[in-house]
Amino acid sequence: ATANGLSLDASVGTLVHRCLELIAGQGVEAWSAERVAALQPAYRRWLEARGHAADEAASGAAEAVAALRATLSSDTGRWLLAAHPEAAAEQGWTSADAAGLSHHVIDRSFIADGARWIIDYKTARLPDAELAARAESHRPQLERYARLFAGDPLPVRAAIYFPLQGRLIELPLG
Repeated sequence: ATANGLSLDASVGTLVHRCLELIAGQGVEAWSAERVAALQPAYRRWLEARGHAADEAASGAAEAVAALRATLSSDTGRWLLAAHPEAAAEQGWTSADAAGLSHHVIDRSFIADGARWIIDYKTARLPDAELAARAESHRPQLERYARLFAGDPLPVRAAIYFPLQGRLIELPLG
C-alpha cells in the first residue's frame, strides 16, 4: 500500500532510522522500552501525516516500536547506539568520480575494536535465515561507503543492522 507514492515499509524505515539517530544522539540509557511504547501514538500520527490510512499507520507504528524495542533489548543494538569515538549518525558525505558528484548518507559510523565501523540499517520483515542474503545484496552500497574512508589508517568494517530482528551481519570487505 502506498501513500503519496511512499510505501508503508519505506515510511516505517524512515521512522525507525530517525528514532535510531535520536537514540544514538541522546544516549541509549535515556531510552527504555516503556518510553518507546509510550511514543507509539505519536508514531501513528506521524505515519498518518505522511498520508497512510489509519489502520496502516497503526500497524506501521507497532512495527516501529517492535524494531526499536528489539534493538534496545539486544546487546548488539545497544552496542551500535552507544557512545563511541568519532560516532556519527545519518552523516552526509560527498564523493567525486568521473561520473560527477555522488551524495551518501551513512546511517551509523564509529570507531570500536581498533576499526572504523560503517553500519547501514535495513528495516525488513524477513526470517533470520534470509538476513545474510539480504545483507549481501547491499554489499555494493557498503563498499561505496568504505571507499569514502580510503585514506583512513584504521581498517574499515562494514555491516548491515536489521532492527526488527536485532541482528548485525558483517560483510567482510575484500
